[in-house]
Amino acid sequence: CPPCGPQGFSPNDDGFNDWFNIQGLYDIFIKHKLLIFNRYGTLIFEGDNDNRWYGRANRGLNNQNKPLPVGTYYYVLHLNEPDFKPLTGWVYLNK
Repeated sequence: CPPCGPQGFSPNDDGFNDWFNIQGLYDIFIKHKLLIFNRYGTLIFEGDNDNRWYGRANRGLNNQNKPLPVGTYYYVLHLNEPDFKPLTGWVYLNK
């Protein structure tokens, strides 16, 4: 079964939902590639099994490792398995 991403997370360092945790992804699809885009379509994060998204940019103009603003972000998830096409969706980043 393909993984399903949460519709929100809150990277505020309280120990709950601090990273974009897609259930079943990190233990099963270990060669995946996660791309996160802002509302303008700019790539702001690129991750994999070793680089999880904690609501900070590692690509683009805001690549300063600072917390991103509250809002809706979009993702493309490449599972890198022959039986699965890339998955797309959105996630709300809250504080």
